[in-house]
Amino acid sequence: MRWDIFCQIVDNYGDAGVCWRLARSLSQMSVHGDDIRIRLFCDDLNVLDQIAHGDATRYGATLGIEVLPWGSASTVNSVGDVVIEAFACTLPDAYVNAMKAAPKQPIWINLEYLTAESWADEMHLLPSPQNNGLKKHFYFPGLTPKTGGVTLGDWDTVTSHPDIPKSLASSWKLCRPDSKKISIFNYRHAPLEKWLLSLDEAANRNGDMVDVLICANQAISSSFFDLPFKQLRLIQLPFTPQEDYDWLVAHCDFNLVRGEDSFVRAQWAGKPFLWDIYPQEDLAHEIKLEAFLKLYFQGASSELSTVSIPAMKWASPETWWPYLEVWTAHSEGWAKKLRALGPLEGKIIDFVKSQEISR
Repeated sequence: MRWDIFCQIVDNYGDAGVCWRLARSLSQMSVHGDDIRIRLFCDDLNVLDQIAHGDATRYGATLGIEVLPWGSASTVNSVGDVVIEAFACTLPDAYVNAMKAAPKQPIWINLEYLTAESWADEMHLLPSPQNNGLKKHFYFPGLTPKTGGVTLGDWDTVTSHPDIPKSLASSWKLCRPDSKKISIFNYRHAPLEKWLLSLDEAANRNGDMVDVLICANQAISSSFFDLPFKQLRLIQLPFTPQEDYDWLVAHCDFNLVRGEDSFVRAQWAGKPFLWDIYPQEDLAHEIKLEAFLKLYFQGASSELSTVSIPAMKWASPETWWPYLEVWTAHSEGWAKKLRALGPLEGKIIDFVKSQEISR
């Protein structure tokens, strides 16, 4: 079957990251027995290139993924058997017309943003008949059995590799023996410098050395790097491919993540993390954060919840750093729960197969 995935860049690396990871994960499912051919249409290949080893078209070809500019969707000879529009992006009119004219209507899926809100359980896989006679289904990634799961991909293979990825090798060697390691990939509005100063105090009080690995283009002034920290060492990273970032998150003791893709990676890592959720003008992101925290800390001790929930809202590390070990054990348990739900790529293939049978 041919799967066509459509990606329009809104949140820069977030949308591209989710779509690229889905394409990669589906290509791996193809290797393991499902005959899948993938085309990925993207409206900003420059962004995609940065997370795909510098050249998404070339690298994608090695994985069986045909990466194409958005406009080329209007001139394809045939549409996909499965069409995924990520995050309600609007498909080109010419492509939709081709879908209507196809001998067999494609399975049209609207891949939604990840949310832990309870209504996603009821909305997942609901059909949405269109005025033009086509039908699409809402697919909600999620963290409960009733939703569509989250993408795992080659996480196990990449993160268990004994060698340090080439893009990280020189930076990782700057880390001190026996230090705790923190990765940082957040939005530019965050109070990051204030948070790091507090982290330095927390580490000093507990006798910990902390190496902070800062992903490219974070909101830290050049003068901040020159401050005489007590226990922190700031290490600037180059921009890294998606797989190398996964390795980084898996090997850090704490991760500061953002958006959706890195947020999911932090959960697979089974380590404590701070989710710098994408801010929305109507403050809907606060509702999404609360829904996740309620689910994530379900079953945790009241003591851990009391310090860790504020930590997710930029509370001073001095308040929660002493609980890092307890929080780590909780995160490991959460990762096991997540794995038991089954990954998104498997669930979405099962859904497509069920639709094929019923047609």
